Amino acid sequence: MHTNQRTRTFIAVPIQPPRGLKKLMPRLEKLAPAVKTIDVEQMHITLKFLGPTELEDIMPVSRILKNMRDRFKRIKLAFKGLGAFPREDHPNVIWAGISDATALMEMVEFLEEETEKLGYPRERKDFHPHLTLARVKAKPSEDLFDILRDRKNAEWGEVTVDTIKFFQSELKTPQARYHEMQTVKLPQR
Repeated sequence: MHTNQRTRTFIAVPIQPPRGLKKLMPRLEKLAPAVKTIDVEQMHITLKFLGPTELEDIMPVSRILKNMRDRFKRIKLAFKGLGAFPREDHPNVIWAGISDATALMEMVEFLEEETEKLGYPRERKDFHPHLTLARVKAKPSEDLFDILRDRKNAEWGEVTVDTIKFFQSELKTPQARYHEMQTVKLPQR
């Protein structure tokens, strides 16, 4: 008898935050326990959340990532602004924005098209490129709202994106843990 085995997966670009964001993180950390910052080593921008993934789909998804190496090159991302989802007056997620995400949008569209061929549905919501910095777990102090107001248009710096990763996500711990299943380096061109 065949049993369907699944694992929770997503495709993302890992991000080492620029200097400006690294300086901001200790200010957000001081707002604990209401605000839980993301571990810098786990920071990424999700390009495609696949969710429960059949084990037999791992290799086809892996091939899609290898094809990205031929279609896309390394990109520079400039981080600008600070905001919150769903709204700044009721934050659940604190994020840094990206000033020009055209290249990321092209990657997302490619992944949507290719994974749809494997039976994965397209995202219902539009892609809003951002880097999650923290999650709000309880009513935050007024300090968080001051930071959001003061840094709304801040320029944080640039990073080079040269890697795309296929991750397995494990939610059994207090904070999600990500395990790399594949890494694809993008060429300089």
